Amino acid sequence: MEMDDEFLEVNDLDWFASYKDGFLAHFATGGKGEVPLSIRESLSKYELIYEYFYSLKECFEIEVVEENLPVFSSEVQRNRYLQSFVSMAKKGLFSHDFSGGGYKLVAKPKSGKKRSELPVEILNVICMLSVDSSESVKSISDF
Repeated sequence: MEMDDEFLEVNDLDWFASYKDGFLAHFATGGKGEVPLSIRESLSKYELIYEYFYSLKECFEIEVVEENLPVFSSEVQRNRYLQSFVSMAKKGLFSHDFSGGGYKLVAKPKSGKKRSELPVEILNVICMLSVDSSESVKSISDF
């Protein structure tokens, strides 16, 4: 089954990709962010990748990218927002949120998980970005 525009608008998806330099990334759409065609094409492949990354243990040291965070009214609100991004970074992924016109890096591991560490079944279906982990992911053209 393919994900259509209506499906993407009503679902806040977490999708995963590999940067050109081999590091791995997580993206939260917030129901607004663009999703690469290679991910939209197959819900079963999406679910396979999703389940794999959610099953990983949190064992990496991380950094929060403070300049990319929205303004919060309280520390509780800030912690609630950061929870999923920090969790993904602790799994070794560069974790992004959709904001405005593109994805912004929210949390990152100090040393990330690499594409070369993936099992073959995930390696064969994961999306490859055309940018490195040190670059911003601004639009669908980066995929």
